[in-house]
Amino acid sequence: MDMIQISVSEPVKMDGPHNFRDLGGYPAKDGTTRKGWIFRSDGLGTLSDADRNWMMEHGITCVLDLRSEREMEHTPDKLNESFEYHAIPMSDRMNSSENGTDLPDRLSDLYIQILDCYQDKFRKIAETLVNRKGKPAVFHCAVGKDRTGVTAMLLLKLAGVPEEVILQDYTVSENNMKEIFDQQRELLRQAGWKVPDGLFRSPREEMERTIRHLKETWGSAEEYFKDCGVLENELSELKGYLVEKD
Repeated sequence: MDMIQISVSEPVKMDGPHNFRDLGGYPAKDGTTRKGWIFRSDGLGTLSDADRNWMMEHGITCVLDLRSEREMEHTPDKLNESFEYHAIPMSDRMNSSENGTDLPDRLSDLYIQILDCYQDKFRKIAETLVNRKGKPAVFHCAVGKDRTGVTAMLLLKLAGVPEEVILQDYTVSENNMKEIFDQQRELLRQAGWKVPDGLFRSPREEMERTIRHLKETWGSAEEYFKDCGVLENELSELKGYLVEKD
């Protein structure tokens, strides 16, 4: 099968976040994903005044925070009264860990656990986006790679984006976050944590295995969201916001 070559969305140049990206502009079923509607990001605890102003200028005033409650308390998003904030906590077993124990052997083990265990959270994500009625929003976790990566994969699959494009969108996080990952490695080393180096990467095979689990268990992203409790009319509305038809 021929490889699909696309231009993966470049991160917005910000003072704080390194991986704040538009999910728009990708080929989808019957069109392309809508630009300027839904964004993915790493943590927003480093937003500057200029970053917040840029978000407000682009209407991105809804934030879905996918970090654990512990992470939210430790590093709150730097928002103000202009923003609508939704805490939708999930654990990634690394940033959420107290002592570095119980880390996954490989990233796809974590991603599969996220799909299996957080269906109520994905229902809330879908419902929150639908309730925005087409107004922009951003979802994020700590580094914008794992919990955010699984969420982006589900939304792009729902939109009918080719799998190869989804994989390319996932893999660039490793490079976007290299500076932060290098800092994290050193901090964890100093703390005595033994963290597999693979957890700081975003290799395509880990998302490929996750998508395979999605297909084998639910058949499609649409069926997954239905199993989460998202209603048919909500899914139809969400797909309508996700895709600009040709």
